[in-house]
Amino acid sequence: MYLNINRKIVMFMELLVPAGDINSFYAALNNGADAIYLSGKMFGARSYAKNFTDDELKTVLKLGKIYGVKIYVTMNTLVKENEVEDFLKEVEFLYSLGVDAILMQDFGMISLCLEKYPNLTIHASTQVNSSSYETIKLLYEMGVKRVVLPREMSVDEIKKIDIPIEIEVFIHGALCVSYSGNCLFSSMLGGRSGNRGECVGSCRLPYKLYKDKTLIDEGYLLSMKELNTSLDIKKLPSNITSLKIEGRMKSPSYVGFITKYYRKILDNDELTTKDLEDLKSMFYRGFTKGHLFNDDDLINKKSPNHLGSHLGKVIDVNDERIRIELDRPLLQGDGIRFRESNKGMIVNFLYDLKDNLINKGNPKQIVEVDNKVKLTSLDEVRKTTDKSLEITDFTITRKVPINIEVKAKVGEEFTLSFSDLSHTVTYTGNVVEKSINNPISKERLISQLEKLGNTPFVSKHINIDMDEDIFIRIGDLNVARRTLSERLIGERLNDYKEPIIKEITFEKIKNAKKTVDFSNKSVI
Repeated sequence: MYLNINRKIVMFMELLVPAGDINSFYAALNNGADAIYLSGKMFGARSYAKNFTDDELKTVLKLGKIYGVKIYVTMNTLVKENEVEDFLKEVEFLYSLGVDAILMQDFGMISLCLEKYPNLTIHASTQVNSSSYETIKLLYEMGVKRVVLPREMSVDEIKKIDIPIEIEVFIHGALCVSYSGNCLFSSMLGGRSGNRGECVGSCRLPYKLYKDKTLIDEGYLLSMKELNTSLDIKKLPSNITSLKIEGRMKSPSYVGFITKYYRKILDNDELTTKDLEDLKSMFYRGFTKGHLFNDDDLINKKSPNHLGSHLGKVIDVNDERIRIELDRPLLQGDGIRFRESNKGMIVNFLYDLKDNLINKGNPKQIVEVDNKVKLTSLDEVRKTTDKSLEITDFTITRKVPINIEVKAKVGEEFTLSFSDLSHTVTYTGNVVEKSINNPISKERLISQLEKLGNTPFVSKHINIDMDEDIFIRIGDLNVARRTLSERLIGERLNDYKEPIIKEITFEKIKNAKKTVDFSNKSVI
């Protein structure tokens, strides 16, 4: 959906960001995520991410409500019969905390949970592989709120989905070489299934391709480039609800940067050359627009690793030092990789040509680093981590804008109201008296009410209806402001549907049958 305000196109698609741990959550929260998806310790399709403890889940679900950020929890692995009870316990735990949605792959669990928890919001994970019109229609008719489309679908195919179900698509991050939810490569090769959240990335290994015993190709033949649709976002169709970034295995610094990067695009701010280079510094296997935009350039046969952004070139090397001519800044503590040799290192010590230790090298400057990797040849240098982009402070800086209304008339009770988009709370104080010696000014009143400090709120607009020469105690104003802040937090925390849990026997589930007409074999 798009809105034209003063000739400025603003997109209203949800920006959905990954969080593999609590610090990544804070990074996403602070940098403009509309929604965050994450996992508990069980049933998530990224079992090797740090993920969230029960206490952390309580924390993030509370903060999501306070700051207006939706929290989706992934429980999107296939579930064994002896795990059903534990699965339902986890669902009920999240349900009771007011989770905004749970992502599921297992069709049996989707059916069971829709029956047992009537007002629980369920999203069909990309692992469901909902690439046909009939599958999406079936999910909608069952009561699934949203379908996460597989990465293999194109914009033209997505446009044809006229079903009134929310649609979520991946716009950035790692790509799978196989169809979502249908890959058995890891389980067959290494005994660890991607459908159980344990994919070992078999497609990132080197392979040789033979035809009639003749070697015809070799390299990382199945290693996909990184999806990057940032320059084409506004070409996406309006029936898309949510824009999803992959990356629950990525660092908090990556999550913070990529959230800010796409927030900038969606808010119609211009990307700079530095933004584009920094994006490569954060993670880069080569970029592709993917199947979404029918890009045929999908595979990077040369390397499955993070390549980084261009930094400069090696102009001299010996056993002790590597001499580099810089095209971009280099900081002490940055990570670098030499392109052809594929050797990488952290720059612990950085020297100028006078052998002085420095903490920064500038473009066009020649610097030296220790030859820790035994480099022997001249090579391109690429930056793989950027110290300046590292996030170390995870204090919450996000604020919720509110409107403040004041009425202060002589002989009437003082009233103060705080309003966000959905809630209004009002404080009624003492009868306002006329001042004898020390009237409060409108400016002082505004200054005092804007002192929202460590609360989640910031004043967007203040409307004051007051008489002149009135007396109001500053202490009373402070009490009113603090009271309303606490009340508004409470209103936001309580803004979710009360869970409904129906008693269902497993016999009823076993005997339940749903008839599906697959006579129309067409796919999107």
